[in-house]
Amino acid sequence: MQRLIETSPWGEDAAAIEQQILNQNKFHSSIQRSQEVERARDELKMSFARTGQLRELQNMIEEISRAIMWVNEREEEELVFNWGDKNIDVYIPKKQESYSKLMSALEVKEKELNKLKQKVDGLLKNNHPASDKIEAYMDTLQTQWSWLLQITKCIHVHLKENAAYSQFFKEANETYSKLQKEHENIRKKFTCDKGTSLENLTELLKNLEREKETIMENKRQVKNLVNKSKSIVSLRPRNPEEKSSSPSPVIVQALCDFKQDQKGIFKGDEGILTDNTQRSKWHVTGPGGLDMLIPSVCLLIPPPNPLSIGLANKNEQYYEAIMGIWNQLYINIKSLISWQYCVKDINYINSLTLTMMRPEEYRNIIKSLETHYQEFLRSSQGSEMFGEDEKKKMEGQYSGAQTHYDTLVIGLPTYNQSKVDVVKKEVVKLVVQHEPPIKAETTNTLQGSTLSLTLLSDLHALRRRLELAESGLSHHLHVPLGENSVQECSQRLLKLSYLRNLLQSLLQAEDVIKVHEARLTEKETTSLDLNEVENYRSSLKQMKSELEHKRDLLKAMESDLVNAVHVNSQISASFHKCDVDLSKYADLVGQMSDRWRRIQTQIDSRVWDLEKQEKQLRHFQQSSGVVDQWIDNAKQRQDTLQAAKFSDIQNLMEHLNRQKVLHSEIKGKKEKVEVVQKDADTCAASIKDYELQLASYSAGLETLLNIPIKRTVLQSPATVVREEATDLQSRYIELLTRSSDYYKFLGEMLKNMEELKTSMMVQQSQNHYTEILSERDTLLIKLKQLEQDKTRQGRYEEELNRVKVSLETELRNKQRLQEERDKIHKDFTYWKSQYELKEGQMRQCDSDKDKMERERLSLKSDLERMMVELRTVEERYKGRLQSSQREVSDLALKRDSLERELRRLQQRPDSMSIQTQTDEKVVTVDPSKLVFDGVRRKVTAHQLCDCGIISKATLEQLLKGKRTVEDVAVDIQLSLKGTGVIAGMVRGPQGRMSITEAKTKNLLSQESAIMLLEAQAATGHIMDPKFNEKMSVDAACSRGVVDTDDRDTLMTAEAAGTGFKDPYTGKLLSIGQALKQNRLDKKTALRLLQAQESVGGILDPVLSVFLPKDLALDRNLIDEDLYRALNKKPACYLDPITEEKISYSDLRLKCRMEPASGLLLLPVPEKPMTVQGLRGEVSVTELINSNLLSETDVQKLNQGKLSSKEIEDKLKNYLHGSTCIAGIYDEANNRIMTIYQAMKEGLLRRGTTLELLEAQAASGFVIDPINNVCMNVEEAWKRGLVGKEFKDKLMSAEKAVTGYKDPHTGNTISLFQAIEKDLIEKGHGIRLLEAQIASGGIIDPKESHRIDVDIAYKRGYFDEEMNEILTYEGDDTKGFFDPNTQENLTYLQLKERCITDPKTGLVLLPLRDRTNPQQMVQQSSQKNILRKRRVVIVDPDTGKEMTVREAYHKELIDYDTFLDLSEQECEWEEITIRASDGSARMVVVDRKTGTQYDIQDSLDRGIIDQTSLDQYRLGTLTLTKFADLITSKSSLSELSITASNMEDVATCTSPTQACPSSPTVRKRFNSISITFSPTDEFDEGSPIAAIFDMETMEKITIPEALRRGIVDAITAQRLLEAQACTGGIINPTNGQRLNLQDAVHQGLIDDDMATKLKPAQKAFMGFEDVKTKRKMSVVEAMKEKWLPYEAGTRFMEFQYLTGGLLEPGKGQKTSIEKAIRRGWLDGKGAQKLQDTRSHTKNLTCPKTKLKISYKEAMDSCMVEEGNGMKMLQASSMSSKGISSPYNVSNPGSRSGSRAGSLANSRAGSRSGSRRGSVDYSSSYSTFTTSSV
Repeated sequence: MQRLIETSPWGEDAAAIEQQILNQNKFHSSIQRSQEVERARDELKMSFARTGQLRELQNMIEEISRAIMWVNEREEEELVFNWGDKNIDVYIPKKQESYSKLMSALEVKEKELNKLKQKVDGLLKNNHPASDKIEAYMDTLQTQWSWLLQITKCIHVHLKENAAYSQFFKEANETYSKLQKEHENIRKKFTCDKGTSLENLTELLKNLEREKETIMENKRQVKNLVNKSKSIVSLRPRNPEEKSSSPSPVIVQALCDFKQDQKGIFKGDEGILTDNTQRSKWHVTGPGGLDMLIPSVCLLIPPPNPLSIGLANKNEQYYEAIMGIWNQLYINIKSLISWQYCVKDINYINSLTLTMMRPEEYRNIIKSLETHYQEFLRSSQGSEMFGEDEKKKMEGQYSGAQTHYDTLVIGLPTYNQSKVDVVKKEVVKLVVQHEPPIKAETTNTLQGSTLSLTLLSDLHALRRRLELAESGLSHHLHVPLGENSVQECSQRLLKLSYLRNLLQSLLQAEDVIKVHEARLTEKETTSLDLNEVENYRSSLKQMKSELEHKRDLLKAMESDLVNAVHVNSQISASFHKCDVDLSKYADLVGQMSDRWRRIQTQIDSRVWDLEKQEKQLRHFQQSSGVVDQWIDNAKQRQDTLQAAKFSDIQNLMEHLNRQKVLHSEIKGKKEKVEVVQKDADTCAASIKDYELQLASYSAGLETLLNIPIKRTVLQSPATVVREEATDLQSRYIELLTRSSDYYKFLGEMLKNMEELKTSMMVQQSQNHYTEILSERDTLLIKLKQLEQDKTRQGRYEEELNRVKVSLETELRNKQRLQEERDKIHKDFTYWKSQYELKEGQMRQCDSDKDKMERERLSLKSDLERMMVELRTVEERYKGRLQSSQREVSDLALKRDSLERELRRLQQRPDSMSIQTQTDEKVVTVDPSKLVFDGVRRKVTAHQLCDCGIISKATLEQLLKGKRTVEDVAVDIQLSLKGTGVIAGMVRGPQGRMSITEAKTKNLLSQESAIMLLEAQAATGHIMDPKFNEKMSVDAACSRGVVDTDDRDTLMTAEAAGTGFKDPYTGKLLSIGQALKQNRLDKKTALRLLQAQESVGGILDPVLSVFLPKDLALDRNLIDEDLYRALNKKPACYLDPITEEKISYSDLRLKCRMEPASGLLLLPVPEKPMTVQGLRGEVSVTELINSNLLSETDVQKLNQGKLSSKEIEDKLKNYLHGSTCIAGIYDEANNRIMTIYQAMKEGLLRRGTTLELLEAQAASGFVIDPINNVCMNVEEAWKRGLVGKEFKDKLMSAEKAVTGYKDPHTGNTISLFQAIEKDLIEKGHGIRLLEAQIASGGIIDPKESHRIDVDIAYKRGYFDEEMNEILTYEGDDTKGFFDPNTQENLTYLQLKERCITDPKTGLVLLPLRDRTNPQQMVQQSSQKNILRKRRVVIVDPDTGKEMTVREAYHKELIDYDTFLDLSEQECEWEEITIRASDGSARMVVVDRKTGTQYDIQDSLDRGIIDQTSLDQYRLGTLTLTKFADLITSKSSLSELSITASNMEDVATCTSPTQACPSSPTVRKRFNSISITFSPTDEFDEGSPIAAIFDMETMEKITIPEALRRGIVDAITAQRLLEAQACTGGIINPTNGQRLNLQDAVHQGLIDDDMATKLKPAQKAFMGFEDVKTKRKMSVVEAMKEKWLPYEAGTRFMEFQYLTGGLLEPGKGQKTSIEKAIRRGWLDGKGAQKLQDTRSHTKNLTCPKTKLKISYKEAMDSCMVEEGNGMKMLQASSMSSKGISSPYNVSNPGSRSGSRAGSLANSRAGSRSGSRRGSVDYSSSYSTFTTSSV
């Protein structure tokens, strides 16, 4: 019954499951009704479980089915949608809305599906018996969901493209309508004729020009539409009736990947639409000529769209037509205007008479007429207003006006002469009356004058002829007569002759020039005919020769001009010069010369260009001709090959080889085709340049002569060349594509023919009988060689064995039933005996006799019934056994039948050949039954065939039932399950152990163990080698096979096998695909892939099978980079023995395979020799690597001459205890005591006690100096060596030995690394490090022993900067307190003052007897007294130490507590200063604030009394308490920190520095003391406000420090930038923040500095975007390139350190989180900004002269009491070479000078003080302060 439940099948659908539930309920009821319920309790539980599982399966199938139906409904809706052009304006908005709703519904549905998947995962995790059914349904849902998401992407593309389609046609139609309106407007508005007035014509012309601007506005839209038309998709062919009418094939493009059977098309591939009569699915011929039925929503008809292009061109032509109309109207109006002016001038000239003409006007009249007539001739060309007859009529009127004008000009001199004679006579009379008698000379003159008068008539006649000759000139000459009229007239005649010659030369030269210019403008382009090019080049050379022959004409023209100018210059000034403007003729000569030279230059340039073009064209034609001829030849060969037919494989292979050779040849010609394309581009570019040159020359002539040159629109030869090259390239690509496709086709055909080889030979057996026999023999031989029959027989035997095993199981069940029957029989015997006993009793009680009888009968009936059931069970099992035997016999019969069939086929090949495929009886198997077990899920045979694991032949055999799933599974076991992963480790008697167990036993390192577990998870399962079980990561965590801390890491590795889920598409991603999405780093991905490859191949997360690396590359599971990286076989894992890098495959070779389980197990390495370290075992190898053991020691160790005990003794200081201060020696009582006990008895202060105990814990152990015992902190606390108040702090200090845990990686890190990662406060950490070094060396927490500094360098536990800090003996590095001398010392210095216990050898700190004052005074005077007090706050939640300011910033303490504790933080020092009169004074100075107090002055003023001073001198009153006594009674007004000038500086004992005299400074303070602002004026977030001059003890501005030379220019600028970019320049006097202009006005900075600080001020005010006028922050300005990266980074650091990034213009500070949300910063940028250690060190410390960052500068600032203003200390000398003023003392002071004690070579920041600390209570948190 139990087996019946276990072997019951599971339904495939909801109906079958419902029926099974009913059957199960009936079966369950029968069990419940059974009288053997007690015996069948297990079966009842199983029945209950199966019923529940059926219910779960039913619910799950129904829920998944509903989801599938919902997805299918959405899919069906989208598939039937028509994306054509009908009603596109209507359906686009509706579809956009429905698409938005669909996406919203998908988001909601995705959440539901995620919940559904969680339920499915839960069932699969619980190993539901019907997991394969559930997974199959879920895979179907996943496939349908992914397909729907693909469809949504296609819809998005359709919406975008169709919207563009609709918008284009809408705009194009609107543009066409607009052009129609413009056309109509021009024709109606601009009408004119000869009767139109001149004023109206002028107004029309202006309006027409304005109208052109309106028309030109359409040009941009027309051009835009032309460009858009090329990218518009086609929608009309989507309609079946449109497609059928299309003459050319319709090209379609795939919008997504689509696969159908073995055929597929990928996104972006193109095909030919063959049939679209169905709306939802189209018949398409895809790549390679394969016909497919593809959903129409997945297809797009790509550009170009002939309709859009035609409409755009129509608009463009319409626009050109309108412009033509406008041009015609413009010519008409211009011609009418010029005609009106000509008519006006002609009428005016015809109306003139001699009396109306004045000499100064008559020449302008004819000039105006000529100008207007020439304008008329130009504008009337092409005019519709004037025909040839009207032009001739106008010419006659013009000639008549000229004739009338010449007549007036000829008659004008006679008319004027008569007027002159009358005037002269009157003049002569006047002369005779008023002048004396004339001398002889005068008489001669008069005679000359008389002679001139006699020649007047001759001159007059000559003048008439000259004037007639000059009538053609633009200016007419008027020659007045004077006394030297003959000479002047002769010069005038000579000049006129030169002018005549000049005019003739000009006309001749112009004729020559016009002829050549016309010939040069005849050509607008070149020719592709080489003969034509050569002929034109020859004609150009001929033209050049002709020009050279006529060059004398140019020279004559220039000579005539020179002569005319020369003669004109000799004419007397009194002579009325001619109106001929020689400059005009000079311009004409220059113009002619320039045109002549331009013709020559143009000819030369064209000849040179044509020679170059001829070479390029000839080269192109030759190369293209060769390629063209080759393409034709290759095309013929390709056609011949494709037309060939072949009948067998041999011919096909030969044909394939010929095609391969041709294909290789075609591919090899690719470079030649590209060369031809380049030659074509070069040739076309040269032709275009030549055409541009011709066009430029013609345009220049058109502009120069103002004559339009008629042009013809010709096709450019450059276009022809490019078209030829493009055509050649297209033909080549077509040939290459044909060759490639045919080559692939032949390859596929060869493959198919090889697979169907036996079938082909059967079909062709009649023609190739001999070949069939040979093939048959070959197959038989192969069958014999492979022993397939034997294998098949073996499988039958295995099946028989399994049946036998089943039968044996049944027999065992039968035996069990027999045993149960015996047991029942025994029970029956027992009850029978009991019955007999009862029967005896019943004799005593007759009343019970009947009852007992009934019980006996009942038991007997039960026994009989059980016996019947037992026989029924036996019969049932016997029936099953017989059925199994029948199956075995049937299989044997089938085998015999197959063998007989084979023999029959061998004997009757002819009959086989006659039988056709349709006649055969083929047994088909349901493909859904062909399911294989993959790594994590089921995989079908079709999927295995698709991915290439099994061949098509194998698939056919499976479908026909010729092979079984189990049979094929054996052959592909490597792909299904792999070869096995490293399951664990094996070690002698301990046997097998898991990786985690080996790690727990320290047999594997943490890193190596996690790598091996990752490899297991990435290859399918976590292995439990003890029980040989496979499980998921979650199951392994729950069962303790792996640690829960490693769960997240292993879940990522497990996703490498099961797939990373894409959050957007829901698809499963492989490792390579997840790497591209940054789901994991490349190093991890490569490591996991290497493990998969070593086991069986790359694991496909979808199919859950291993694939070969090449196949994984083809299926895009990995990319080329990962493929190449895997080929290099990198060492990604660790060898657990050597800890060296090794590949996973090499690591597997080191494993042992356990015969029984087949598991791969790593052998446990032999445990090396170890010695006891500080906390654990240390290997000898580690000691060698740490240079603690030499090679000699190793040899002795190998030879047995050296034992582990001897090594421990030799390296005692490195392996065991330390030489730290172990306890206290009380000199007064002559006793040794623990440090904690000394504190309890009041001998040590709390802070000193904690410092010394922390040093012990950080050095290895807490020491009991009395019993000489070392122990850890926990044990010391139990023994009472430390109190509970110190336990937590000492546990923290002990981590310096055991190691700190990195919160990010979980790795163990050292003390120094913890300091670097801010896990421990720096000052505290440095103090612990110093204690380690002083007590023996740096402790390696991983290896549990001490190492030298050089080894610590190599291991990253130490660096040079830290070494500098620790070796620097300045005050900042003295973190321990000497209770005897009240000094701060280093730990090493404090140890030097200790004594050694002669009994135990422990180091003890002696406490001097305080009852001896002389000893105390002597000791206190040995050193300069310097005491510091520092408050340390401990976070109660995290235990992390912080400063007072940090605690206030985190709101752990209130403001009053902050002020109180801040006042207690100080660095007191007593120094001796000497005044100018030689007197010495003792001064107490707070080095942190610069405040100083004169001890004698305080005593004189009664602030302290003599008793307190004596106690201080004796040492019973510490320096800190003594200073507190002074400060508590001093008023704030008397605190001085500045002086006005250097007069107050006294002479000090140090020759390099001086300090001011306190009394003098105090006198000056009333006039120059600082005005303190309210306490909230400057806070933690304020920048550095001023400089504190350490030499003058004065607060000064930053520019003043720059002028004094104590701050360099760059540092000064950076400090001021920090002020400007955080609110403004700070006035140190009153703390006011000023803008740059006000700061310059107040003299805080100069103009040059203000200019440099403008970008910083913009960082606060905001950078204005010139386009949007929006204020941008620093980060935004950097992104927009408005601010350089270096400056922007600097300003960001300044703002962050002073409270946060600033919002522009508002001044509000923004947190890092808010900046990230606003998009100002990304995670990496925010992390970099928060990591203050990485800030740029762009400042030079004015005190130490070392490079520091702004953060370090802020940390080292002094804070002014009362207002919190930060002051940066500065001096002219570096404090690293010469001590600061606080360290200066004379021999009479408490300490000598330590000047020069520091090496100049020391570099690096000394940030962080390591002062001692003690606890101080607060209501808010626990914090400590040292006041020792």
